Amino acid sequence: MVCTVLVQNLDPKMARAIRYFVYVIFAVTLSIFIFLVWIERTHIPHPLQLQRKLARQALGYDHRGLSENGLDYPVFFGNVNSKEFEDNDLENYLKKMSCSKLIKGDAYEMQRGMDFLRLKNFTFPHRKDENVAGDFQDCEKFKQRRGYITGSQPQEEVDFPIAYSILFHENLEQLERLLRVIYRPQNQYCIHVDRKSPDTLINAVKTLADCFENVFIASKLEIVIYASYTRLLADINCMKDLVNNEKPWEYLLNMASSELPLKTNSELVQILKVFNGSNDIHEVLNLRIFERFEKKHFTFINERTRTGYMIHTEKEKEDPPFDLVITKGNAYNIFSRAFVEFALTDEIAIDLLGWSADTLTPDEHYWATLNNLYSNEFLDTPGGYRGDPDKKPYIARYIGWKTDKLKDRCKAQRYVHNICVFSIADLPVLQGRMEVIANKFDITYDPLAYRCMEELIVNRTRSRAKITNIHKYKKLLFIGGKT
Repeated sequence: MVCTVLVQNLDPKMARAIRYFVYVIFAVTLSIFIFLVWIERTHIPHPLQLQRKLARQALGYDHRGLSENGLDYPVFFGNVNSKEFEDNDLENYLKKMSCSKLIKGDAYEMQRGMDFLRLKNFTFPHRKDENVAGDFQDCEKFKQRRGYITGSQPQEEVDFPIAYSILFHENLEQLERLLRVIYRPQNQYCIHVDRKSPDTLINAVKTLADCFENVFIASKLEIVIYASYTRLLADINCMKDLVNNEKPWEYLLNMASSELPLKTNSELVQILKVFNGSNDIHEVLNLRIFERFEKKHFTFINERTRTGYMIHTEKEKEDPPFDLVITKGNAYNIFSRAFVEFALTDEIAIDLLGWSADTLTPDEHYWATLNNLYSNEFLDTPGGYRGDPDKKPYIARYIGWKTDKLKDRCKAQRYVHNICVFSIADLPVLQGRMEVIANKFDITYDPLAYRCMEELIVNRTRSRAKITNIHKYKKLLFIGGKT
């Protein structure tokens, strides 16, 4: 009342100015009040949000590390929010990077990423093995912080457990990150550590495995020499352990620690059910390299120094046992359990394994020969293929071989042993492929691509993604004895 009288006694212009000032103060105060109320209410979870949060926690996800939609946020708690990278520039870049845009092929985001990689000369340090190993000392804290999926799983996946055989020789950080992506409590995991590795690294992997009931190191470790018989034995050793531990599993996938899946566990179960006992083992006849198995190639191992090398000779190799037609293939495949048991116990398979000891890259012809029922009709191979090997499709791996025909599969043109090391430029293609695993990745070369693949798989896992084109898998020639 007093204010009104005072205003009325003032000059009209001054009175209007005071009224305007009061109105502005009132409007600003009201806006601040409304904003504070909104902030308070947004911190109270909606019942539906709370249900989603609890469901994710039951599945083993840490809700703090998952985006509500899209792929723009860290998918594993602690990956960038704590000091888990040796390179500060990388740590800062990952916080700003948009994986969803990279996967969609956004030109600006792709150019920004490639500029960063070139600035760093495509060279990044991985975490020191001893620092990574230190994380495993408290298993429960480690699994929770790293976001391992340890809770109850969909019944469809529980009823179809999968076995993995993983070859490892260096970079503990990348091995742990691979395990984190593919781990499920119903599956079985055997890790073969190259015996050339330091004892400290072997023990670190054992400590990692001991954090899980269904992860273990192969009972026999080989000194793995590239292209030698010992590479094949590494897989054989894990297969023996996986069969002998008497845990259920339907199919076995052998992997290198430099690989990543292109499918979620749920999607993989969908695909393997369609296989219905058939194997996906790479086979070709026209591209055989005869000198690999028609000449003798010896493997020399020095047990004292845990080193070795190949000795190539011009000595003629004896004919294969039972006149088997040796078939070229790939070391990495998808094996039914019945096939694995056959390979470990069948007389012909055992003789072929022994015969392969002085051949070159036997891991690339042993499996293919056993699965080739087109040329070796007398074999009783479970899930084998009776069609023409040169026409057989192969979806176990997406690989960018260093050939003119496949050069578009490797946008950055970085190769190791003639195999592409994928970069962010390959992400738009990788996310839509039919294959189940991609070979290969290297976090010391392109950690951005690796990070985005992690996010892609975990986000699809969280959203319960399903294979929408499952009919294409049903038409694969090797399924159900088709020719």
